[in-house]
Amino acid sequence: MHPCARPLLFLLLAAGALAAQAQYKWTDRDGQVSYGDQPAKDAEHVERIGAVSGPADVNSDALAGLPYEIRKAAHDFPAVLYAHADCPPCDTARAFLRARNIPYTERLINGPEDIEAFRKLGGSNTIPALSVGRQMLRGFEAGAWSEALASAGYPRDLPLPRDWQWAVATPLVPPPPPPAPAAADDSSPPAGDLR
Repeated sequence: MHPCARPLLFLLLAAGALAAQAQYKWTDRDGQVSYGDQPAKDAEHVERIGAVSGPADVNSDALAGLPYEIRKAAHDFPAVLYAHADCPPCDTARAFLRARNIPYTERLINGPEDIEAFRKLGGSNTIPALSVGRQMLRGFEAGAWSEALASAGYPRDLPLPRDWQWAVATPLVPPPPPPAPAAADDSSPPAGDLR
């Protein structure tokens, strides 16, 4: 390979990796729900879904109080647990991450939309799953998860601050907003008037 081609190849690969990170859900003019890297120009109700996350997923204020090594790993290779609330292997995975002092984000796979979005992220049908940066680990296996976290730079025996609070688990696909209240009907009698 020509030496000048290496930087260009690196930039192309990096741009492709960044584009692959973003995942969106939207509705088209016909009411069809779609998922992808880029919403259509005529898309409505565009939502960014829990993709293989980037630094924006991790609360920067919370990271500020972490030891440098953990803060750097969490920023560069955020850990996202994909789980279900009533799932014993998911409970084991949560306990593992907490015992390992990993500041992770949790996305719940609760309904059909979550399952579809999870599959599009490369999660297949297996939970728990863990993404560490762009790497997706399917099913809990302590050795593989430990190796991925160590490769990402998460230290093995460095404690989190005493007051550390893990983020609350949220659905992978946010629930739709509640419907807007109906407009008041002017023909109804005023309040208190029972004609």
